[in-house]
Amino acid sequence: MAKVRTAALLMAGLVAGFGAGVAHADDKADFERCDGRQHPGKQPDGLRGQVGSTPFQLLGGSRDAQTIAACTVALGSPRLLPTQTLRRAHLLRARAAARLHSDDLAGAVADLDLAEAAAGPLAQDRFYQRSMGVSLTLLRALAAARKGDVAAAAPLARQAIAARPYALEVQQVASTILQFEPGGTPGDLLRLDPDAATGMLIREADAGNFARVVALAPSVAVSWPTEPLPPLALALRSPDSDRLLAAMMVSYHIAYARAATGDVAGAKAMLAEVRQRMAAALPAAAATPVPAATGKDAEKASAALPALATAIRERLGEFSERYAKRIEARIAVAEKRPHDALAIMKATPMPPNAATAELMSAVKAALPADKAAAVGSFEPADADAAKARRDGLVAVIPLAMIAPETPRSVVDYDRARPNILGALIGGALSMGTSLLGGISRTDGFRSTPNADGTVMVEFIGNTPSQTLVQEMTLLRAAEVAKAAGKPAFVIVKRNDYMRRLVQTQYGREISSTPTGYKTELTIRAVDKGVDPARALDATGVIDALGPLYYEEKKPA
Repeated sequence: MAKVRTAALLMAGLVAGFGAGVAHADDKADFERCDGRQHPGKQPDGLRGQVGSTPFQLLGGSRDAQTIAACTVALGSPRLLPTQTLRRAHLLRARAAARLHSDDLAGAVADLDLAEAAAGPLAQDRFYQRSMGVSLTLLRALAAARKGDVAAAAPLARQAIAARPYALEVQQVASTILQFEPGGTPGDLLRLDPDAATGMLIREADAGNFARVVALAPSVAVSWPTEPLPPLALALRSPDSDRLLAAMMVSYHIAYARAATGDVAGAKAMLAEVRQRMAAALPAAAATPVPAATGKDAEKASAALPALATAIRERLGEFSERYAKRIEARIAVAEKRPHDALAIMKATPMPPNAATAELMSAVKAALPADKAAAVGSFEPADADAAKARRDGLVAVIPLAMIAPETPRSVVDYDRARPNILGALIGGALSMGTSLLGGISRTDGFRSTPNADGTVMVEFIGNTPSQTLVQEMTLLRAAEVAKAAGKPAFVIVKRNDYMRRLVQTQYGREISSTPTGYKTELTIRAVDKGVDPARALDATGVIDALGPLYYEEKKPA
């Protein structure tokens, strides 16, 4: 009997142990599902490594609800110690982002308030201010923009830019917000990323900011295919077909913007060029048959592919012509031919977006009062334009989730610059000048001269913050420009990479964990006044970033 009782107690203890273990694991998982990091453990700030997935990759719907629920459980967990204020703020920020993504704007703002309150004295720490502080400001600006309160959103976006002007993600989020401000400027995104011009132009067109589209047009490189596309290029989405579609849409946006801002000649010239380019690039209507494969089914498929290619070509032609006709209608309004514009609108289905809303408004204003009613309602076009603007704001939420930073995060740059402190002694008036002479700065970086006179500067960092790696690389680029005897530099091309540790099982990926970042900047050192819209002042970059990255760090 005693043996039975002992066995029962052992079994009960075993079951209890398993039960506690399951609850333990589930509790830990809530932290991971909330902000993408391991449970706090005994880490002083509660911030441990990222788990095997990409955090903040919000997908909407049930994913948002699951994130919010997990964050709520994690915030109430005894694992989160009262002293781990940075992790508490981090969890609250994750919940705020999920609520912002799911249109719970009031809940998002409430969580942002709680996150700022949770930080406490950390709010005075410069590393917190540059990372979590800027992130919370951007999220608050996004919430205000989503509510349509541009007067509140724009100053917050500029506040974030002022706090971290050389951070790519900050400029990307801020420029998306500032596009809603009439007469505002989009920040310095083009200085940091030359390829951003195309995306900015499309966003401005979606928002109906046609004057800004015209202003951005010279910065956008429209790349058309140089030869006719292969017969199946459109069906198979080849790089050439993607380039054709991108060139077509960007050109149509620019042409319409020119017409809407009174540049009729420019609009006509671009419209003619688009039609010429499209005719030259599209494959022939009677596509060349694909070489027949063996087998009856393969022969049927081979015979059907040319017909499919022809059908796609025709559909693309119809799609293209709708945009072309809309431009013709806007040109007609500018030339005081509103009746011709109305006839085009009645005969051609118009894409329901901001340009169509502007066209309808312009035609209605130009027609006599008794004819204006024939234009119809703007509501569908306005609704589509509003959705495009909303989607743009939602898309940049992950970019606003800047990783928290601490003094440990910048150790990579210290190791790459062992003699900086000695150079600080006896510095001249400007740090950007005094920190340059006779210092070896190439350890940990790579600078490769190119045949065209540009230099590729790259840096790989094991820091958890991509933004830090980007700024470190930019700082090194400024040093390279100064070493070349030039006061400024232009970023010709940039590439940003994430290094991940991927775990697989039976050949399938089961976990992917970020382990570091890399940035490559191809720069051209220039004299003062060259390309003022894109050039970066080398001394200004060094003066802004040097005090943070050059100082000596105490061992962690």
